Parts: sequence; C-alpha cells; structure tokens
Amino acid sequence: MRFIFLLTIFFLIAPDSSITSDTYIGKWEITGGSIIEIYKDGDNFYGKIHKRAENPLSNFNGLDNKNPVKELQNRPLLGMNILNELKYEDGELSGGTIYNADSGKTYTVKVWINSEDIDLCYIRAYKSFLFKTFKARRVKSDDTISISN
Repeated sequence: MRFIFLLTIFFLIAPDSSITSDTYIGKWEITGGSIIEIYKDGDNFYGKIHKRAENPLSNFNGLDNKNPVKELQNRPLLGMNILNELKYEDGELSGGTIYNADSGKTYTVKVWINSEDIDLCYIRAYKSFLFKTFKARRVKSDDTISISN
C-alpha cells in the first residue's frame, strides 16, 4: 500500500516529460502582435524579433532608438536578438536576459511552457524583486494569431 502511495506522489510531482528543450524552438506571438523566434545555438537559447507589432509603442522607424549605446541606435529591430544566453533546466529556459527595445533596458528573464497547452508559453522579465509576465502563443505558420489576456 505504501508503494502505491509513493508511486502516486511521484507521478503527481514528476516534471512533464512532453516538454523538452526542443519544445521551445519556434515562433511565438506575444500579446500585442510581435513575434519572437526562439532558437538554439550550442547549449544556449536565443530569441530574435521576427515581426513587430502593427502598432508599436515606440521605435516607429523600426530602429533601436532607445538603446543606451549610441552606436547601436541605428540597428534594425527585425532580426535582432532580444532573448540571450538562456539555458534549459527543469523544463524551463532561464539564466539569461531579455532586452526591451521600447525602453532600451535589459532584464533577467525566465521562459516556461504551460504543461497543459504546449502552444502557450510565458515570458517573465525581472528587475530586482519586481517582474512582468507576458503570454506568447506558438505560431504554426507565417499566419499570425491573436492572443487574449
């Protein structure tokens, strides 16, 4: 009886094996319409801007205007990495940074996939003990989708 109880507890707390590091690879549309393409290079994961929102908050000319490094303010946002140096561990991507082109600031980041819907992930940017979480939905083709909050 004790064995059955322990086995039940193990399966309740065991990580979801359907989420692997490769599950993160692909295009993800963030609430607001921007699409980030997550890819793997070596042991690290990165995310680049694949498409900008139709109504961006800033950088209307498509350049990295808010970057604190003056020499980088003329680089195009499309194709630019905003997720950097993430590692896959315990079902999540973490240990890296996210760059917010709207403010020119960089934050610590964690990305995880909803275990009940592998086409839904969350991107959480941290500044000290404060954080903001964004929803992202997997884009299965070049057609974009809309996400509700």
